[in-house]
Amino acid sequence: MGIVRTQSIIGSFWVYLGAFLGFVTSALLFPHYLDAEQIGLLNLLVTYGTLFAQFCSAGFTNTITRMFPYFRDESKKHNGFLFLTVIVVAIATILAIGLFIVLYPYIISNNSDSSGNLLQEYALLIIPMFIFTAFFNIFDCYTKALFNATRGIVMKEVVVRVLTMVLILFYILQYFEFQSFVYWYVCIYGVVFFYMIFALMKDKQFFLQPNFSLIDKKMGKELFRVSIFGIIITSANIIVINIDRVMIEKLMIENPLAQVGIYTTCSYFATMVVLPNRPLQKITSTLVAEAWKRNDMEQMQVLYKKSTLTQLIVGTLVFLGLCINLDYIFQLIPEEYAAGRWVIVFIGLMNLTDMASGINKDIVSNSPKYEKLSHWTFALIVGIIALNFVFIPLYGISGAAISSCIARIIYNLVAFSYVNRKWNLQPYSWHHLAIIAIGIVTYGICLVIPETSNFICNIAIKSTALTMLFCAAIYFTHISEDVNDLADSFLKKILRKK
Repeated sequence: MGIVRTQSIIGSFWVYLGAFLGFVTSALLFPHYLDAEQIGLLNLLVTYGTLFAQFCSAGFTNTITRMFPYFRDESKKHNGFLFLTVIVVAIATILAIGLFIVLYPYIISNNSDSSGNLLQEYALLIIPMFIFTAFFNIFDCYTKALFNATRGIVMKEVVVRVLTMVLILFYILQYFEFQSFVYWYVCIYGVVFFYMIFALMKDKQFFLQPNFSLIDKKMGKELFRVSIFGIIITSANIIVINIDRVMIEKLMIENPLAQVGIYTTCSYFATMVVLPNRPLQKITSTLVAEAWKRNDMEQMQVLYKKSTLTQLIVGTLVFLGLCINLDYIFQLIPEEYAAGRWVIVFIGLMNLTDMASGINKDIVSNSPKYEKLSHWTFALIVGIIALNFVFIPLYGISGAAISSCIARIIYNLVAFSYVNRKWNLQPYSWHHLAIIAIGIVTYGICLVIPETSNFICNIAIKSTALTMLFCAAIYFTHISEDVNDLADSFLKKILRKK
C-alpha cells in the first residue's frame, strides 16, 4: 500500500502540473496565435490518432494489467511477455493502417461548402500519430506493471505539454510556418514514445526474446478473452470522449474545422470541473477493490456516500466558478470563441454529474458483474451518436455539448439504479440537496456584486467571494465530515505557524 499511496501522491502532482500547462497552452496561447481551424486540425489529428491507436493496441492495455503478474519473473525475462505484446500490437497496427486506407475518403470528406480542406492536406499524419500513441500506451502499461506509474504520467501530462508550449513559442517568434508546426507537433508524440523504450532499456526491462512456454491452451484462451474485453471497454471509453469532435467536423456545414477548434478549446475550460476526480479515483478504486475482496458492503456504502459528497462539493464550486466568470473567460480569448459559451456550461454540467455520481462505476467495475460497464458504455456511444445527429444540425457545437450531457446523465442514472437495486447501496441524502441549495444562493449573491472596469479584477473579486461564501456555508453546516476535518487540520497548521 505504501507504493500505491506514494505513486498516487506523486502522480496527482504531475496531473495538476500538466493541467496547468495544458490550460496555458490550449486555452490561452493557441486561441491567440493559431486560427480556430488550425486548432481544429491539431485536435482531429490527436482524436483520430487516439481512436485508431485503440485498434492497434488490440486490447493489450487491459491484458498487461490483468495478465502480466502471471508472467512476471525477471530472471526469465518475464517469460517473453513483452515480445508477445509487441508482436500482437505490430500485427494490429498493420491492420489499422489498412483500415485507415479504406476509411481515408470518409475521413477527409465533410459537408462544408468551403473550398479548402485543411484536414485533407495533413490527414496522412494520422498514421504516425496512431502508431506513436499505440506503442506509447503499451509501454506505459508495461512500465506501470513494473510498479512505475509516474513515468507515463510525466511523459503524457507534462513533457508533451512542455514541448507543445516550446513549439508554439517558436511559432510565435516566426522560426517556422504552420506546416512545419504540424509536423513537429506529431513528432512530439514520437519523442515520448521513444523515451519509454529508452527508459525500459536503461532499467534493463526491455526484453524482446520470444518465449511461449507459459502459453498453453488454457492461458491462450484467457489472454484472448481478456484482450477482447479490453478492446471493447477501452475503445468504448475513448470513443465516448472523442466522437463529438469527429461528428462536428462531419455534420457542420460552415467552417467545420474551426468549429472543432472552438469546441475543444471551450471544452478544456469545462474539464476543470472533473479534474479533481482523477487523482482521487486512483485511491478510491483501490479501496473499493479491497472492500469487494472482503465483501464489506458496509465499508462500500461509507466510501460511496463520502465520494459523492466530497466530489459534489468540489465539482459544484468549480462549476459555479466557471459560470460566474463566463463573460470574462471570453475576454481572455478571441471573440469568435464566444460561440462556445454553452459548450462550457453543458460540458461542465456533464462533468458535474460525473462528480456527483461518486464511485458507482468503480463499484461495478470491481464486482463480479463488471461486464455491465461494457454494455452501458456501448449504449452510451449509441446514445451520443443518435443525439448528435439531432442536435448538431439544430444547435451546432452547443448541440454536441447538449448531446454528451444528456447521454452522460442517463448513463449515470442507469449506473446508480443498478448499484442501488443489485447491492442496496444508496449514497444520497439531504446533504446533497443542501450543497446544491448553497451553490445556488452563493451564485445569486455573487451575480449582484458590482463590476469594475477591469475584467481581471472582476474574476479575482467574484471568484474569491464565491469561494469564501460557499466554503464557509459548507463548513458551518457540517455537511461533510471529511471536508470539515481537512479544513480544521489546515486551520490548525496556520494558527500554529502564527
